[in-house]
Amino acid sequence: MISKNTKINVGTVGLGNTGRQHLKFYLKNNSVKKIFVSEIKKIQRPINKKIIIDKNLGKFKKIKGKKLLSISNFDKDHSKFILKYFNSNHIFVEKPMCRNFKQLNEIYKLAKKNKFKNLLSSNLVLRASELFNKIKKKIRNGEFGNIYYFEGDYLYGRLNKLTKGWRGLDKDYSVTLGGGIHLIDLMISFFDQLPEYVETYSNKIVTKKSKFKFNDFTQSNYFFKNGALAKITSNFGCVHKHQHVLKIYGTKKTFIYDDMGARIFNRRDPFSGKMYNVEKLYNGKDCLLPNFFKNLKLNKNYKKNIIREINLMSTSISSDISLIKNKKVKIKKYI
Repeated sequence: MISKNTKINVGTVGLGNTGRQHLKFYLKNNSVKKIFVSEIKKIQRPINKKIIIDKNLGKFKKIKGKKLLSISNFDKDHSKFILKYFNSNHIFVEKPMCRNFKQLNEIYKLAKKNKFKNLLSSNLVLRASELFNKIKKKIRNGEFGNIYYFEGDYLYGRLNKLTKGWRGLDKDYSVTLGGGIHLIDLMISFFDQLPEYVETYSNKIVTKKSKFKFNDFTQSNYFFKNGALAKITSNFGCVHKHQHVLKIYGTKKTFIYDDMGARIFNRRDPFSGKMYNVEKLYNGKDCLLPNFFKNLKLNKNYKKNIIREINLMSTSISSDISLIKNKKVKIKKYI
């Protein structure tokens, strides 16, 4: 926890599109004292007086007091920086925060060792969606009755980023961890519980003749203790715009968000329901940072926040393990 009047020093790793948006937020935020930037070549000139060039974050390490490390570099390096800095720093990291259970268990052990005194949060931007938060509230209030099926599709529609970008050069890329995780996060949030099992299927057809070495499509089926089911696809080579498609079926109401917009059905036939006008689901890659800073100042213990992140990763990683083992697998729940 930091007091309302305390200013915090921020270290940044990665200044791609997302990292630059985060940097702009830190520059404008009055709670930020100094920003230690490791990406020298990408800093806009003239350099803002808040910024300190710190290639290996050596200066950042020596600063005393609570600090924040903001991680926006390549997926494969996220866990390395978390494990190196989480002991004495709050962490805001791009998804996914790790890629396997070895890394996840190390992060969990470190959080427990520190008694959850440092905040760890992943940049899953759909959490900031006003629309989806309204629907979640309605579900929690019982307006949808019992939710028995959830369906989410992550439609990437940016084939060149797979075949020509850094993803194609990665040694261990996962479309589930790279995209579908947004829908997995929503699924867990809407059900307010983890699924018990997952079974995943995949193919590599769209990128078959490219240098991209991994599956470009996955479908994960999730099984809940109360009998509810869910299906989430990560579709990275589709002929479609970048979009998140969502369908939630309850015994009293149904919610659908797709190309036609967002609507709630409250009658089986004829149609009777409510339409929502939605220009976009969230505003920028920095949309979660205001709430992150709010949490820093309100809480002394971040166990609830951290366990949410850990269990999300457990569910997402289990989805990939099911694919590797070619069978349904049980999802480990952390407490």
